Amino acid sequence: MVEIAEWTPQRTLKLPEAVAARFRPSDRFFVWAERDALYLKRITPPQVTEIVAQAPEGEPLSLDEINEIVHQVRRQKKAE
Repeated sequence: MVEIAEWTPQRTLKLPEAVAARFRPSDRFFVWAERDALYLKRITPPQVTEIVAQAPEGEPLSLDEINEIVHQVRRQKKAE
């Protein structure tokens, strides 16, 4: 399928109906350009069930434990 999108004066890209119908208004995209080509890649966040499946078993972490982990990660990133 080859169709034409239009760049509007409002600086938006108007997609052909057949393409736009594949997306929801809340969809987000990675966008990058290479020479005269523009690429869009829909960002697909993980499903809640995937996140829950990765959670460690046992007692949930306390807010203090979570806070300490966040601070450790931030310190590590700052050191890099």
